[in-house]
Amino acid sequence: MKKKLKSFLQKNNLYYPLRYSFFFRIYQYLFKPGDIQNEKKETAFYTSFLPPSDLIFDIGAYDGYKTEAFLLLAKRVVSCEPDQLSFSVLKNRFRNKRKRVFLENKALSDIVSEQTFLIHHAGSAFNTLSNKWKETLEKDNMEKWNEKIKFSKQEIIQATTLDSLIEKYGRPGFIKIDVEGYEEHVLKGLSQPVPFLSFEGLFPDGYAELNNCLDRIDSLDDSATYNIAAHEKLLLPGFINRERLIDWLQKNPVMHLEIIAKMNVYPA
Repeated sequence: MKKKLKSFLQKNNLYYPLRYSFFFRIYQYLFKPGDIQNEKKETAFYTSFLPPSDLIFDIGAYDGYKTEAFLLLAKRVVSCEPDQLSFSVLKNRFRNKRKRVFLENKALSDIVSEQTFLIHHAGSAFNTLSNKWKETLEKDNMEKWNEKIKFSKQEIIQATTLDSLIEKYGRPGFIKIDVEGYEEHVLKGLSQPVPFLSFEGLFPDGYAELNNCLDRIDSLDDSATYNIAAHEKLLLPGFINRERLIDWLQKNPVMHLEIIAKMNVYPA
């Protein structure tokens, strides 16, 4: 019954306006308290290391669940998402917050350009600009992910850079980058340090890419320090240098992780 109702609402363009409405929020509080607890966990994770700031960039915003958390930490959030279905979700979710949430239907790369977007399916969190990521997932054979993954099509999309976003919106206090294996290219489009940034990584599959990301961050601030997060929790008691970070990873391999970088600049 629920599937039929959801399908009906989607066909009539009613699902997402209802999904992100005041009435659904009341429904969550009454009948789905786990959703509320997960949101609180998300916010608590970021407040554990981030100070309040004027601006945050959410790169690879997906359905906006992290943008929602960032609104409790920053006055403004810029959310970038190239996938058309996910972007339509963002427009519905933040339709009443246009003075605080600024949406960009673009990918991020090292240059302003047109890029080939590789699509698992519309709205998939696996969609990417990275050919290596595509090949890694298609060869997985359900060992790491609980489904057989096949990228069915591709399309040409617009890409911008972090430098271009900074020129347009100002320097953020934090940049979250989650772009399915394309993180190093996104970081190449940043030419100045920011107080905090994070990027997703696979270990050991994406070890080379992880090191390339660290190289780029070190080029912006050679005194940058790092922490590691998994399942919305910092794994280290404090921020450490790159050498200690790599040593910890080699001794404590975490397959899917988030690297948090802290640079020695003041929030804008």
